[in-house]
Amino acid sequence: MEKSLIKNTGIYFIVNLLSQFAVFVLWIIIAGVLSPLEVGVYALAIFIVDFFGAFAIFGLNSAITRFYYSEESVQEVFFNSLIILIASIIISVAALFLSAGFISWFIPGISGILNGNIFLFNSLILTSSIYNFALSHYSALKRTLLYAKVSLSQTILFFLFALLFLYIKLGILGIFYALFISYSIPALLFIFQEIKSLSFRFFSIKIIKSLLHYSIPMMLYSILGTIVMYAGRIFLDKYASISTLGVYGFFLIVMLQINAIWSTFNKAWTPEIFSQLKENKKRALENVKSMAFISSFVYSIFFIMLIIFKQVGLLGLFIKPIYLSNIYILYILLLAPLFTGIYTSAYPLFYYKKKTGMILMISIALNFLSIALTFFMVKSFSQMGAALSYFISSALSVFVFLFAFKKDMGISSSIIKWALFVFSAAVLGIYIFLETSSSILLLFIFVAIALLAYKFGSLSKKQYLLVSLWKDIGFKFKV
Repeated sequence: MEKSLIKNTGIYFIVNLLSQFAVFVLWIIIAGVLSPLEVGVYALAIFIVDFFGAFAIFGLNSAITRFYYSEESVQEVFFNSLIILIASIIISVAALFLSAGFISWFIPGISGILNGNIFLFNSLILTSSIYNFALSHYSALKRTLLYAKVSLSQTILFFLFALLFLYIKLGILGIFYALFISYSIPALLFIFQEIKSLSFRFFSIKIIKSLLHYSIPMMLYSILGTIVMYAGRIFLDKYASISTLGVYGFFLIVMLQINAIWSTFNKAWTPEIFSQLKENKKRALENVKSMAFISSFVYSIFFIMLIIFKQVGLLGLFIKPIYLSNIYILYILLLAPLFTGIYTSAYPLFYYKKKTGMILMISIALNFLSIALTFFMVKSFSQMGAALSYFISSALSVFVFLFAFKKDMGISSSIIKWALFVFSAAVLGIYIFLETSSSILLLFIFVAIALLAYKFGSLSKKQYLLVSLWKDIGFKFKV
């Protein structure tokens, strides 16, 4: 693999590790201070920010990553992307104002906090969209140090202000205020940093049309994905209590912090594989195959450590008994990132040929299936059903995308066979755990996954990557 990928991945990994660890610690504190009911309200209400934020960014996070490596100049793509971003933010904010009454009726659990804080939610949509666009811009350009500064500043601000607002007893509303401040400052810094490169001479109807052609399906894909991600919470609001939702919501937030590691890695991975596909497709495909096994190996080691921590009582030092008594929900949810790692490895192959229309059609079918599955699972099994449906949907997406692009992009059949094995092992492991409550048996399943990933992925021949990674992390921070 390219040395630049190792360097950039090192920076992204360290930044993400620090950010996700800080947010994880913060949510342990939040869950300790606030009741499950208040956590449940947050788990529902943040849907508004993510749903309208997905429309506001309008798929541009994916579009600029691809178009910065096309025939158009980066300055032209950047300027015309900003025009689309501004227009979509305005429409998104207006849409929330107009639909707030309907949303409160459809999701009664958030009616109180939404109706009384509509301007706060619109401000969150505005600032989070600019912040996420900034991260995508810097990652697409491989400007890892600027990415690190923007990302870490948001995390630090959120952590500090959330603690402050909890201390002065603003409750769950204080978490939203902290989130707004943490997005606002990095967004403003990004604007001041990049405004000097803007010029109306870069305006191009042709580029805007090309960007829209690529980004509209990605925007719809993102919105549908958001609905799927929150379907379990919405159905739990209808068929269970807000407190039950709070327990599930807390574990889901923890899982999402872990899952975000793959998203951060993807910021380095996708631009690098796009570059390699232009130069040497065979090498790029081999790197994708290797990463699929590496991702499973690394994540299995993490899962093994988590089980050990639970068994020796370390988790009990930080998490309330009400959450520990439902630890099976966390174990089920944490199966999803196992498949996100495989999906992330092959992600560049799905998007390289700009077939976003095909991706959208696949996603629509998958998302409707996932929503239906979540509905029936939640109605039958409450929070366990929500967790199982999330895991199954994550795994199903991997298989569908791999099969859909296998022939077109030459995806190795070894990846598909490996994903099938991992799914079978994960299902077996969680079934045994639910039936016997034996963490040891679940531990053995993940030890087997790790060992087989190491063997079949020939990871013994790729140890140099880890050595180079740590050396280049230090080098990157010195320059």
